[in-house]
Amino acid sequence: MSDLFHSLSLSLLLLPFLFISMAAQFNYSTYPSCPSYNCGNINISYPFWRIGSETSTQFCGYPGFGINCSKDGDQQDIPTINLGNDSYYIQNIFYGDQILEFPYILYEPKTIVLVDYDVSATVPIVDCPMVRHNISIGTLPFLFTDQNVNLRVHFNCTGVPPFAHEIPCLSSASSKSCVNKVNSEPANFSWDEYSCDDDAVVATVLDELGPERLLGIEFIEALRGGFELAWERMGNCKKCETSFGRCGYNSNTTELMCFCSGGTTTLGHCEGTIFKTTIFKLNITFAPLFSKFTTIGKLK
Repeated sequence: MSDLFHSLSLSLLLLPFLFISMAAQFNYSTYPSCPSYNCGNINISYPFWRIGSETSTQFCGYPGFGINCSKDGDQQDIPTINLGNDSYYIQNIFYGDQILEFPYILYEPKTIVLVDYDVSATVPIVDCPMVRHNISIGTLPFLFTDQNVNLRVHFNCTGVPPFAHEIPCLSSASSKSCVNKVNSEPANFSWDEYSCDDDAVVATVLDELGPERLLGIEFIEALRGGFELAWERMGNCKKCETSFGRCGYNSNTTELMCFCSGGTTTLGHCEGTIFKTTIFKLNITFAPLFSKFTTIGKLK
């Protein structure tokens, strides 16, 4: 009797992991309408999609997640994505995964590392490249991860306050440009007395900076290192994705579409997935008890 009880207990303990494994198998089914592409060393897969590879009226992926794959003078593929009116070079995409390390289910974060195109290695090298605009995410489901540090840049000032760091390649004897970490200004401080010409620009970079005293010197290299974004599910894709479909968009009807395993397409969710959806719900019910997550948040 005790052996039977032990076997039953073990089976119940492993049940959530069985469901997760089965759900993963469904989740990685073939989607003929959602192909993957390579652009340089970047794999373009759902929810990203390659601009120009889909039909002119529809695509499989999130709106705003389209990736351009162009060629430079040496015929190298250059993957870029637009955020607002600005173009960013894609340095890497991590699609994440579920890793079973008993008794935990570890969720790898889904992240993309971007470099402002104007300072990326894909453009001709200049002595002092600079970014003069904010990072505009708009309504896209991107979040800044905690791997970034936020910097504020000021151009053509009459001086440099003690907490900021001069950027030598952008400065002269009479005009100074400087950078500081966001929120490092003392209380009641005002930039007005330094008469900076340009508005402050927030630049988010991966937190790989050396000593802060070298920030002004290392700032350009930090920009070239890029920044990291995580993405979350697009809200109106929930019904499609929980039926193990993949979201898409029809530009003619301006409707979201659901691309299903096997090649079918619907306007709501994938049919015949009652069993799959049940497995998914069990996955959500049990998995958080054992999960670990990476912190993500809004740009401050």
